[in-house]
Amino acid sequence: MPSAWVHAVIDIVAYGRAYFDLHKEKDEPYRTLRWSHREIRHEWYQAFGEKWTFNHPFPTFLRDQILKTSETSGANEAEKHMAYVDHDYIDRTWDDLSDPERKYWEGFFTYVLFSPKILKEWAGVDVLEGRIQRVINGREVWENCPELKCEYERLLNYVKAFEKE
Repeated sequence: MPSAWVHAVIDIVAYGRAYFDLHKEKDEPYRTLRWSHREIRHEWYQAFGEKWTFNHPFPTFLRDQILKTSETSGANEAEKHMAYVDHDYIDRTWDDLSDPERKYWEGFFTYVLFSPKILKEWAGVDVLEGRIQRVINGREVWENCPELKCEYERLLNYVKAFEKE
């Protein structure tokens, strides 16, 4: 299982936000249940092979659910829904990696996290200024997101402490 910080870095790249607490909460049952923790709060993980596969990870009905969430609760809630689901997709992918491959990907995500220039130029996330590049009505814009700076700093400090362990 990847650490919550790995999920959070992927979310920064994919969405421009870390959703670190979402991932920590989702995996909280690991403390008592260990590897069987995925029986709780991991619905998409449990549905692997039935509702989705690696060849078709995000079927139309899921996209429709997310669009409905966006319409009824707003884009931020829809994005959280996506982060919640992709957590399970990433967990399932992680299961198929060898230990050296996991170390490689942890190193890659650490490098990306510690490279604000790469995040800005490659992922369209300016963690230093708190801006996310979005396409709105067919136009690319830099959307202000002041919370991003604090989220990034928190995640950076967490990974620094994690690396020392």
